[in-house]
Amino acid sequence: MLGLPALAAPALAQDTGGVAPGQPMLVAAPAMVGQQQQVTGSLGTSAGGRSVDIQVQATPDAAWTTIATTRAAGDGSFSATWRTASTGRWTVRAELAGGAGAAQATVTPSAMATVYRRATATWYSQPGNRTACGIKLRRSTIGVAHRTLPCGTLVDVTWGGRSLSVPVIDRGPFVAGVHYDLTLAAARTLGFVAAGRVHVGVLPAGATTAPSPIAAVLPGAPAPVGGGVSSPR
Repeated sequence: MLGLPALAAPALAQDTGGVAPGQPMLVAAPAMVGQQQQVTGSLGTSAGGRSVDIQVQATPDAAWTTIATTRAAGDGSFSATWRTASTGRWTVRAELAGGAGAAQATVTPSAMATVYRRATATWYSQPGNRTACGIKLRRSTIGVAHRTLPCGTLVDVTWGGRSLSVPVIDRGPFVAGVHYDLTLAAARTLGFVAAGRVHVGVLPAGATTAPSPIAAVLPGAPAPVGGGVSSPR
C-alpha cells in the first residue's frame, strides 16, 4: 500500500473485531477502466449532513486530488462515484470538504482503489499434459495461459465480485478475441465455469500505480484497445 501518515486506528467492534458502528471507514469497490467506481464509508456522526471530499493520491509524494464530493447522511455515512480513466491502484481517502477532516475527525479513512482493464477469458482442462511453461497440469492447478506474458507473471483477475491472483503457466488462447485462458480450477474459484466465455477484469499483480488516476494509463502500457493487458514492467 502507498505510504500514508500514521493515523489513529478506528475503534473496533467488541464482538466482531470489525469497525464499530459510526466510526470512520472507507471502502472502494473494484471497477473497470472507463466505468464508474463507487466509494462508500462513514466519517462518524459528527459529519452528519456535511459535504465530504473523496480524494486520490497517485504516489506518496503526490498532492491529494478531489475526484468527487458528496454529502453525508445524518449518521455520517456517504456514497460517491467517479468515472475511472486509467488502470492501476491508488490510495483514496475521505475527509470533510474544505480540508477540515483532519482537524475534526479522529481518523481520515483511506482505502486502496483498484481499476482493472477489461478482457475476455475462457477456461480449459488438460490434466496430465505439460504446459508451454513446463508445468504438469492437474485438476487442482491454478494458472492462466497468455500469448506473450512471461511464464510466472502474476495477474490479478476479477469476475462476479471474486478476485484471484494467477501465474502465467501456458501459452494461448488461440481463439480470436479471447485474451486469457484460465485453468479449470481457476475458473471454478472465480465461478464462471458454466458461463464458458466471460468478460473479466485484469491487472498485473503488485503495487502498480499510474502518475495520475485521472488521465494516465498504466506506465509502459498503450491505451486500452480490445480489453487486453500489456506486460507489466
